[in-house]
Amino acid sequence: MTSSPTNHFLTGRLGPTYAKTALPIIFVMGMNGCLTVADALFLGHFVGPEALAAVTLMFPAYMLVVALATLVASGMSSRLARHLGAGDTPAAQADYAGAHGLAVAVAVALMVAFVLWGDAVTQAAAGGDATLAAMGHTYLRITVGCTPLLFVLSVNSDALRNEGRAGLMALMSLVVSLSNIAFNYLLIAEAGMGVAGSALGTALAQALALALILGFRLRGNTVLRPATLWKQSLIAGWGRMLALGAPQSLNFIGIALGSAAIMAALQWVEAPDYAKTLTAYGVITRLLTFTFLPLLGLSHAMQSITGNLYGAGEELRARQSLRLAIWIALIYCAVTQATLSLGAAQIAGWFVADPGVIAQVARILPILGGLFVLAGPLMMVAMHFQAIGDAARAALLGLAKPYLFSIPLTFVLAAYFGETGIWLAAPLAEAALLLLTLLVLINLRRRHGPRRYAAPTLASEGNS
Repeated sequence: MTSSPTNHFLTGRLGPTYAKTALPIIFVMGMNGCLTVADALFLGHFVGPEALAAVTLMFPAYMLVVALATLVASGMSSRLARHLGAGDTPAAQADYAGAHGLAVAVAVALMVAFVLWGDAVTQAAAGGDATLAAMGHTYLRITVGCTPLLFVLSVNSDALRNEGRAGLMALMSLVVSLSNIAFNYLLIAEAGMGVAGSALGTALAQALALALILGFRLRGNTVLRPATLWKQSLIAGWGRMLALGAPQSLNFIGIALGSAAIMAALQWVEAPDYAKTLTAYGVITRLLTFTFLPLLGLSHAMQSITGNLYGAGEELRARQSLRLAIWIALIYCAVTQATLSLGAAQIAGWFVADPGVIAQVARILPILGGLFVLAGPLMMVAMHFQAIGDAARAALLGLAKPYLFSIPLTFVLAAYFGETGIWLAAPLAEAALLLLTLLVLINLRRRHGPRRYAAPTLASEGNS
């Protein structure tokens, strides 16, 4: 019988386990965030504002690609973590193989959709501008054409995380990020390939990452080897993976729709200094995106740790894991909110020199991020339900904020309070999500008792 690698999620103190797991993941996400900035700098500096505008116009379509990749990888993660935690190697291998089959199937469907409707999408996004439409179509054609690579990479990256290989993920991310910057420089600055160079540079970096993972799969200490794909069914578990992955996937779509709603509402209320306000909102979204990345990394770490613990029958330590994640998120969000609110003008000055834009950032950011302190803890609770396989409640808590609260409130509050109401929608949506989360937890406690579903208490429940 083949020995399995030691599952360090099940042993030792939770604090050090979180540090070893979350910090590399946060580093990976931070590097990915830096890449978007690097791409924009290369396009803006070496090609021109039209290229940057064209890629920006394709943002909703790109978010759809990311959402679908997340759909598959996140859906696999919940099942894989629990099966690895339970020591059920055949089930884990079945999840791994099925996820690859689903990834390829979704990628092929996306490419077919682009062939059928890609031109219409780019034309509509460009608003009749032929130059922007052509650039956008080129960028999107290469991006969609490389989706099988992206999807398989996402599956394997999440598999590494659930195997406890966060250090390897961090090293891979560093190598890939630096190579992506190098590829972008060669293809955009030196070869003059424009938006095509940006898309191809990203694809080449992803290919390098997949090659590194393949090397580990062939020679490293792992039960998830390439041979598994030929021994297991490629269509097993698709329905459950889609159900479990839907909350996170739809979250990405919700973020894109939320941004679109804000821009539409600003036009609707005829906000004064629209151009400066829109520029300020662009700065704010970049700030909030970067502050969101550590929370996303923490939630992924919590999902891996809690999923393994729950799969191993360690329900008490699984609740301890949630408790610790909530406290870390709460402290981080409180510090971040205070920093952004008090230093909004100074931080905005790093991005722009226009005093009008800086003033708008200083006005809007404290309102928009008024209850950011709640965002992290509430995210941890939603991810906890995904980690234990409770897809329905994970979906409810993960999707309520963008779809039930944020987008409707943007327009309702704009109708009553004008532009200010648009920015008030975000903190009020956070407050509404808090109430919904409390109702879900109270209901589960009444139905099942505190042993399985109770929210963690502030008292210590053992080693943490």
